[in-house]
Amino acid sequence: MKHPKSSLVFLAILVAVVATVGLKAHHYYGVAAERPVYPCQHHRDDTLRLAIVGDSWAFCHRDHDGSLARLLGERTHRPVKVGTYGLCGATSKEVYVSMFEDDGLRRLLQAGADYCFISVGINDTYKKMGARYYAHHTVLILRFLLENGITPILLEIPDYDISYAYERQTPDRKLLRRLSMLVTGSPLDCRENYRQALRQVIEERRIVGPLIIPNQHWDMSLYQPDRMHLCSRGYEVLDSCICKYIGNNVSLP
Repeated sequence: MKHPKSSLVFLAILVAVVATVGLKAHHYYGVAAERPVYPCQHHRDDTLRLAIVGDSWAFCHRDHDGSLARLLGERTHRPVKVGTYGLCGATSKEVYVSMFEDDGLRRLLQAGADYCFISVGINDTYKKMGARYYAHHTVLILRFLLENGITPILLEIPDYDISYAYERQTPDRKLLRRLSMLVTGSPLDCRENYRQALRQVIEERRIVGPLIIPNQHWDMSLYQPDRMHLCSRGYEVLDSCICKYIGNNVSLP
């Protein structure tokens, strides 16, 4: 027969383990509270300023900032400055929190911009973080920009090869993704679910102002071999979309 003290010790350890796992899961899948908006600089010159922030799609754009600035200058007939800050592998929550806690990203935003291109959501769908998680944090990013008078240009979650991305993962990562699918109710291909959740929240909260680049621009010929990140030609197409949206929105001198 087991000693009563041994049973109590085992029970206490079990409770501690369950509580620890629960707290970590809550932190991982939980949503961040909206933070007070800090002010961003407003410029009174004729220079058009564009900030590019988000995940690896934003990070990899730094090699194309110069060509985008030239394209925008030709389209708008104004001087153009482009600044980029991307966080590889970041979810929408991690990008939002970094806007306050990452000095580099915060400095870029505080320097002021007329437009801000945002790439978030790819890692939310890749990691199966949940439609509510994605919609909540993306809206917080949009609200921050709009309250600072910055026009957001949001990249709708693109049709990257989500099944291929899943199959290329290690067994332990696949197990984590399956657990996330169970916790968040996300199917393997959850992209459209997440897009619809964001549209619904934008409508419910009556958020007016964001320019949204739809996902249908990106066929597989514009991706790198991993079928998740854009190749150089893909960035040319992306930049032409950004130029089109800003050119249709901005007042010419």
